[in-house]
Amino acid sequence: MYGVGGIGNSKLCREVPRKPITMKRVRLGCLIVTGVVLISCAGLFLTPSRARRALPRGASDIQEYYEDARFGSDFQRCLRARIDESDFDSFATRLDLNRVYSKPEHADLPLGWCGCTEPWWNPPDSLEGVRFEHNDGDNYFAMAKYHNGFVYFVAFSW
Repeated sequence: MYGVGGIGNSKLCREVPRKPITMKRVRLGCLIVTGVVLISCAGLFLTPSRARRALPRGASDIQEYYEDARFGSDFQRCLRARIDESDFDSFATRLDLNRVYSKPEHADLPLGWCGCTEPWWNPPDSLEGVRFEHNDGDNYFAMAKYHNGFVYFVAFSW
């Protein structure tokens, strides 16, 4: 009757019985979707910071501090790690810290080592020679300097 070419009740036209949708199957589907969403979100929070990922493989004594304002985009990140001096340039380049601070040229920029109060945070006093990123009009800066066997990195947004 419904077949092609006059073949009425052939095996090709029979309906395949389906399992009824039960609450057990619905719950399993919801559980799978929830798991996928949670794993995706966890990846955002468990991924190391960009600064930590830019460190060379041989970095040690890595210490990092992060603070945000909960609402808005205000934050500060401080990182200190022991690296070889020869690795500093590639670290700074991976973070796009391409400008070099010099007091006569950059004294008007809002650069500083921020207010990190961790006991391990003891960056050099001078900003001379600091590699940094800041664009006029931006409310963000990042900078790094090699000092006494450690790299000091700070990113700050206000």
